[in-house]
Amino acid sequence: MSYPRNAASPPVIAVGAIYLLADGTIQTTGASARVKTGSGAWGAAAGTLACDTTSGVWTYTPTQAETDAESFLVAAYKSASTTAQVTVATSASATAGYSGVDWGKISQATSTVSLSGTTISTTQTVASVTAAVTVGTNNDKTGYSLAVTPPTAAAVADAVWDEATSGHTTTGTYGGQIVRSTNSNVTVQITGSNHIAADVHEFQPDVITSAATDATFVSEVQSGLATSAALAEAKTEIDKIPRQGSTHKHRQISSDGATKSAVVTIEAST
Repeated sequence: MSYPRNAASPPVIAVGAIYLLADGTIQTTGASARVKTGSGAWGAAAGTLACDTTSGVWTYTPTQAETDAESFLVAAYKSASTTAQVTVATSASATAGYSGVDWGKISQATSTVSLSGTTISTTQTVASVTAAVTVGTNNDKTGYSLAVTPPTAAAVADAVWDEATSGHTTTGTYGGQIVRSTNSNVTVQITGSNHIAADVHEFQPDVITSAATDATFVSEVQSGLATSAALAEAKTEIDKIPRQGSTHKHRQISSDGATKSAVVTIEAST
């Protein structure tokens, strides 16, 4: 039978019947009990001895201490009568109906046992494991070390920054959104206003439009160019210059006050 060891409430044990030696009649009263726990000595029972008067079977309910051994013996006796006794082997479990296993008592166990349906207590510890095991979640990594020395922070940084950009251009990723230089010119100057200083060498077609420039842009450009008014004034002055083949009347006043006139024709130079 599977009897719990050291249980707080030990189950009742059937000891047996007692017969009067003189005539063999079943004795249902007046009996006593003794108990021997493990390798200890016999002693007066501290539990409860009772008898079912209908069947004549004596039962005994031991105390918790009387069951705290691998086995214990119970004997019911009466003067001038037979003695009933029972030997009870306890299990490693303190729960009635359960057969606990004392792993320390198992020797030469060569069979592979599947524990797939077994819940292992999280409070248990294993001294050492020599064979390979698969661990789901290890909550205590004290004393663990890596077989290969992990990279330093500097090595990780070097591996990241020295990685080829060509391998990180997937659309929608951070690598695919980074602005890249097509040559070795990769530095810019940040001004005091937190702007990037740059010399513009070339514009794309149709990028300088009225929408893309300030309202004063046109006036500022025109201030350095010939406006319509300036061109008209220049034309007027140019028109005053004598042309080749034209005739002009020239008047000159001499030193004696006399006025002399002459006609001058402009000829082409040779």
